[in-house]
Amino acid sequence: MATVTGEHAELIAELRALADTVLDRLDPILAKAQQAAGSAATADGSGGCSSCSWCPLCALAALVRGEQHDLVTLVAGQASTLIAALREMRDAHERTAAAGSPAAPADGDPVPPRSVFAPIDVTIRT
Repeated sequence: MATVTGEHAELIAELRALADTVLDRLDPILAKAQQAAGSAATADGSGGCSSCSWCPLCALAALVRGEQHDLVTLVAGQASTLIAALREMRDAHERTAAAGSPAAPADGDPVPPRSVFAPIDVTIRT
């Protein structure tokens, strides 16, 4: 694994901040879509288009009108789960990176990478 230099550390910090911002901005949008899909109904009380409950065009139209649609509900629920999983993976990665990061030597020399080569003894019998 390559060592992280100052430039890389700054880039990683910026990417994490960007990911946090994206996830934070998606949460309210998905919550609103899930709430609209779960609670709103059409004026006639049917709850949306009944003949095409999985049509993406009808789902988009229902989302715009604030009506309930099966596809909108499903996508909003799955997207919320995906965001929660991404956050958990990010947090787990940060915990393992913080716990397993090797300390730099006192003299400031970079830590040499470990070799993945493991010598083995082979005996050929004839």
